[in-house]
Amino acid sequence: MFPDGEAGALLSRLSMPCAHCGGAFHEPLTMAAKRHARDPRAVIEAFRALEHGGPSDEQAQAASRRV
Repeated sequence: MFPDGEAGALLSRLSMPCAHCGGAFHEPLTMAAKRHARDPRAVIEAFRALEHGGPSDEQAQAASRRV
């Protein structure tokens, strides 16, 4: 969906570059968020924002915040 690497860059920005999250294309983002103690809704919103040139700094901070 993002062949220029935007999704991979966002995973790195959120500090979720583990082998599971970086290579498990079949796994939902919510599972990756839970594994890394992040709010799944905030992570999904950050990735959805990629379609519109985002995420904003606020969205990225919310997605990277540990819960």
